[in-house]
Amino acid sequence: MRSKLTLFFSLFFNVCLVFAQANNYYPDILTVYFLQMATVNPGYVPSEGIADFNAGYKFRTGAFKEISTFSFSGARILRTQNLNSHVIRIMLNNEQQGPYINTPRAYGNYAYELKTGENSSLYAGAALGVAGVYYSATSATASVLLPDGSLGIGAKLGAVSLGISSLQIFNSKASPIVAQFRLGRYYQSNLTLEKELGANWNLRGHVLYRLFPENKDELNIGASLLYSETLLLGSMYRNLYGLGLIAGFYFDSGKDKLLLSFTYNSSVLSRAPVLQNSMEISLGFRVN
Repeated sequence: MRSKLTLFFSLFFNVCLVFAQANNYYPDILTVYFLQMATVNPGYVPSEGIADFNAGYKFRTGAFKEISTFSFSGARILRTQNLNSHVIRIMLNNEQQGPYINTPRAYGNYAYELKTGENSSLYAGAALGVAGVYYSATSATASVLLPDGSLGIGAKLGAVSLGISSLQIFNSKASPIVAQFRLGRYYQSNLTLEKELGANWNLRGHVLYRLFPENKDELNIGASLLYSETLLLGSMYRNLYGLGLIAGFYFDSGKDKLLLSFTYNSSVLSRAPVLQNSMEISLGFRVN
């Protein structure tokens, strides 16, 4: 059985490499990307705290259980007397695309936010690092390490935040076995809105549009309700993947804050030809 699996993934990888001559590689994101905004816009600056740490893990079930995504970011926020902010951040990511294929990434990130008014600001940032592809099976072994980076800018006005970013900016490419593997440049725009509904309720809206030059574009649109800064409930629709249901819990020590969230991604409303349900666990910690 293992030899058959090895043969299958060897053939699968080689087919992917052949098609990579015409199709770029674009990474997946977490459904709760808005809890790790730096992964979609390297210019993101947290509005609170002096440091924050975020980790997320997505895993699938059934026939796709060998596929998973892990991400981590850790940031130090330095605020000046005039309320401008500097952020120094590290970001790590890995996609496990079956038992033999890994695509790890590591970046250093700097972001800056300039206050332009009492309730307005501009921000910008850049991330530089490396992205790798590692393939190992009994029939073949290959590894590639490529330079990678991203740029992002945005603006905040009251409870509205709008940003745009360009990722995989170097269009890095290599030929690990028989064909070209390329990290094709793509673009994203993100919008976040927040509205107070009462003394204890806040409504947040999230929109992320991912523009892929050679693939079908992806739209993520959702909303979440926050009760008393303690309970988070929401949903996110992704046109290429389906509907995600989100639940999160905040634990406040009086100084620092911990967030634990769970997401179930269903193929309901998905255009995918097969069911690809998945689950996510996210953990965030903010130091005030």
